[in-house]
Amino acid sequence: MRKSLKYLIFGLLTLGLVFGSTSFAGAVQVTLVDGDWDNWTFDYAGTAFTVNNSGPSGGLSTIYWGVAATGGGQSGYEFLSVATPFDAEADGSVFALGDFTHENRPIYAGGQGISGAGSLETVDLIINLGITGLDPFAVTFNFEHDETLNTTNPEESRDIVTLMNPIVNEYFTDGTNWYYFNLLGFSQDGGATISHEFYTYEDQSNLATLYAKITSGPIGTPEPTTMLLLGLGLIGL
Repeated sequence: MRKSLKYLIFGLLTLGLVFGSTSFAGAVQVTLVDGDWDNWTFDYAGTAFTVNNSGPSGGLSTIYWGVAATGGGQSGYEFLSVATPFDAEADGSVFALGDFTHENRPIYAGGQGISGAGSLETVDLIINLGITGLDPFAVTFNFEHDETLNTTNPEESRDIVTLMNPIVNEYFTDGTNWYYFNLLGFSQDGGATISHEFYTYEDQSNLATLYAKITSGPIGTPEPTTMLLLGLGLIGL
């Protein structure tokens, strides 16, 4: 019993040392945020769609699809990136990348004999980032779209936008520290709560903000998830 307790204490102390060795490098200056839509798929071939990728930081990129069933026009996604430059803390604090809007409009389902009818299934949002002292780089995130049937029940008629690969690490370095970039998901309360799913009401403009975070550690320090697994393994021993 004493020997088991000794190993448990040793494991906990080692875990503390592993996490304690991680230091944050302060803030980084973000000089570019640009979102581009790419690699879209639709549930029916020939679906009518338009894409506009704005390019500059603080610009608006849009993708619209379907044949309008009312006077409200096509359904679509819009991404309005934040203005730059701004400082992002490298301690895991969340920060906004831009506003995501789903223009959820009634459209005809594919297979009804209407030319161009159909809906979005998946699309990538490529986030191009610029950080002072580093070469620009791009991170790709995949969104899945669930175009639900419209009923008289507003809750049942909501479409669902799902970020399929949140918490994906994209890492970079300034030669002294590693930095890990994560797109976290959607928030409608200033980042207090963040979700990888966004439920959007029919025939409305549904707005949420996309939030991300950056964490850092000295070169030679394992990635945070690796440290956690190592610590749990020690506790198991």
